[in-house]
Amino acid sequence: MKLLLLLLLTLFLSNAVVASESKEKDDIDYVTLATVLLKDGYYTRANDALTHVNLEDKHVDLAQYYTLKGLINSKLGLYQDSNKAFYKAIQNGQTQPSIYIYIAKNSFKLQKYEDVIKALDKADSLVKSNPKLLALKAESYFRLKKYDNALEVLAQTNKLFPTYYDAYKQRFAYMIKLHLYKSALEDANIYLKHAKADEKTTISFINALRQAKETQKAIKLAETAHLMYPHNATLTVLLATLYIDKDMIQTAAELFDAASDLDPKYTKDASEMYRRAKDFVQALYKNSQILDTKEKYKQKVAIYLEFGDYEKVVATESALKRNGLLKEQNMLYALAYSFYKIGEFDKSEEYLKKITDSGLYQKAIELRKNMNKCKNNPWECTL
Repeated sequence: MKLLLLLLLTLFLSNAVVASESKEKDDIDYVTLATVLLKDGYYTRANDALTHVNLEDKHVDLAQYYTLKGLINSKLGLYQDSNKAFYKAIQNGQTQPSIYIYIAKNSFKLQKYEDVIKALDKADSLVKSNPKLLALKAESYFRLKKYDNALEVLAQTNKLFPTYYDAYKQRFAYMIKLHLYKSALEDANIYLKHAKADEKTTISFINALRQAKETQKAIKLAETAHLMYPHNATLTVLLATLYIDKDMIQTAAELFDAASDLDPKYTKDASEMYRRAKDFVQALYKNSQILDTKEKYKQKVAIYLEFGDYEKVVATESALKRNGLLKEQNMLYALAYSFYKIGEFDKSEEYLKKITDSGLYQKAIELRKNMNKCKNNPWECTL
């Protein structure tokens, strides 16, 4: 239907162009034509139509013309030109307060925040009836570093629109930036309680507190969120990470274990955390579930070393070679050290000779010194 209308209008325009030049007045209402084209999303054509308007014609409604010009320019991304047109519309009698809303939105895109506030003040009644416009005003104040004004606007929003919970979300972000963490946590809790926040928003709240080094507050929020979304692996891991920040390794390991049941990609992390928690049985159990063979053996060696089970480390020699892991310097040293610990010095030396990494080279020298002591002075041996 829209295309048909456009076709009819285009034909009408074409016929008008070839009309007799002797006509005293053009029959086409280009303002109306531009309005229709704008409504149908043909912004460039709408703008072209306005170029045919004779602004010297006393019958042209200049307020309407410039308002339309402003709307079209805004749609075309010409925000500065759009505002110029809007102000000309006002000068020519446009009295609708909504025009200031358009000016404010253009000004925000132009990062002219003072102009945003001035425009919104001109349409105060509309602003106070729309919480999103109050949010825009608060954001403009905040970007101007007028923090008290921004918080005052949001407080006003809370009074006028007590169920508009996005205001709490917005103020939370401000409180974090202003280091007002207690108030930030209060706003987050209100939002989470009433707004039915999704997991993504909840995680952003927790991360903001964590980045602000407010670990305990982040943990409280994460614990509440974990109860709300027990099947969200990302949220479970985030809570685990916060526990790691507090050196609660065993608890973190159990959470990683739970997360690995939800998403196998966390299996390796669960095994690693159990290793750090000295729970070697669970560490090896989770390690056995890792699908990536290389990663499985690399981690298994780390677990055996942590446990001091050097016999099992050397028992992985053929598996490490088969999986191409003996190309890695750390694996070479792990085998060299394990052969040394079980007294097989020749095998240890075999792997020490292959170490070229500068960080491990000094360790290799110390290991050779200890082996020499064991060979020459057994009573000084430090296996």
